[in-house]
Amino acid sequence: MDKASLDLLLGRSIRVDRGGPESRLGKLVAAKNDHFVVQSENEGMLYYRTDHIKSLTLDTRDFVETEDPNTVQPPLPKYIDATDFSTIVNEMLYHWVQINRGGPEKIEGVLVEATDTHVTVIAGNEVIKVLSFHIRNISYGLKKNNEQEKDKNDQDKNSNKNEEKSTNKNEEKK
Repeated sequence: MDKASLDLLLGRSIRVDRGGPESRLGKLVAAKNDHFVVQSENEGMLYYRTDHIKSLTLDTRDFVETEDPNTVQPPLPKYIDATDFSTIVNEMLYHWVQINRGGPEKIEGVLVEATDTHVTVIAGNEVIKVLSFHIRNISYGLKKNNEQEKDKNDQDKNSNKNEEKSTNKNEEKK
């Protein structure tokens, strides 16, 4: 996918790849020569290397042509604006990162080293070295985890049940 083609899709909702663990839906916010940036609702900013992308899908229902020159475009979200992918990776040093979105090659941990040939991530008690070429995408910072959200909802339900029980006991004493 070349930069000129990606520039035509800026600000549009796209799906990166058709399916599988790497497929994501989001808004294309930047396009560079060797990478592009997608804002995902659940995962924040995702930085994709263009040489690993199999397909991009644009939903034609999302396309709205505006001829009004006074239309104000919403501001772009904050992202790492770098000319190449290796600069983006270096900007993420000492942050919690997720390399690749899913499947057996998904890695989460603290990025402690980034060279032209490999990156090093600390995950728990493991030191993981990944060849830079095999990084399809990367994001940094904490993301909303569905399991964490579920656990929080379960805790809220349990605390509500406990409150109801104590209220019922107090009413019985009266």
